[in-house]
Amino acid sequence: MSQRNKVKFASEPSSGSTSSTEFVPIQDSDFTAKFHPIPHSLITLSQLTLSTLCLFYVPPAKLLDDPVNCLNITTSLLIIVQLFIEIIRWMLYLQGDGVETAKSVKAMIRNLIKYKGANFGHAIWITLFGAFMFHIIAILFGAPLISSNVQNTWLFALYMSLLTIFPPAVAFKNHGPYWSRVFSDNNPESIPEKMIYYTTVTTVVGAWLGATVIPLDWDRPWQVWPISCVIGGYIGHVVGSILSLIICCFGSEGAGVRKKRF
Repeated sequence: MSQRNKVKFASEPSSGSTSSTEFVPIQDSDFTAKFHPIPHSLITLSQLTLSTLCLFYVPPAKLLDDPVNCLNITTSLLIIVQLFIEIIRWMLYLQGDGVETAKSVKAMIRNLIKYKGANFGHAIWITLFGAFMFHIIAILFGAPLISSNVQNTWLFALYMSLLTIFPPAVAFKNHGPYWSRVFSDNNPESIPEKMIYYTTVTTVVGAWLGATVIPLDWDRPWQVWPISCVIGGYIGHVVGSILSLIICCFGSEGAGVRKKRF
């Protein structure tokens, strides 16, 4: 029996057993246990480049001058970027050698819709819910509840959710045990889980650190809510993306790949 058939997912009930399902790392087959340094690095660098363009260069209104209009454009573009990046990741994990080997574009699109279409639908709804939760958390930490800054808070929450909630939502959907093991238990095991975990944690920490400078009496334009939090989240996202690459490259999975190549 192949590894694909051995893996049990959260959505599959146990047959012939009343015991609880054991949730395993996200891996459809052996290929998700492998780390491909060049493809993973290119995907990560592409995502970081596009995210930077979406936040600092493409919007006609600059973040420091008009955060509302800037984040309106940024979040709209970031949705497309995240969808594109997750499709590329899916193509990387589609085959055991790490590359797409579909015989035609039509077959590839059919497989994409069949295997990932529902995931993207779930991910969008979960991301919107995550934005709502970020909005509530920001208010609890002192963000304006009823004022002209409410839109600022919502756009910050949506930006954070697109960076931190959308990727795991595509991978985990609404399977609570996966979310719990990776984030509550701090126990990412497979390559996709590690890439998601470190990036998500550092993005949230970066946004939190960005909030610490708001009450300081420096009178700088970037201290206006939520500019420093957005910048902090962006920096945390960059740091986490690079950190996850380093951890996976020099961890056991990356070492195994290097041994096979040399």
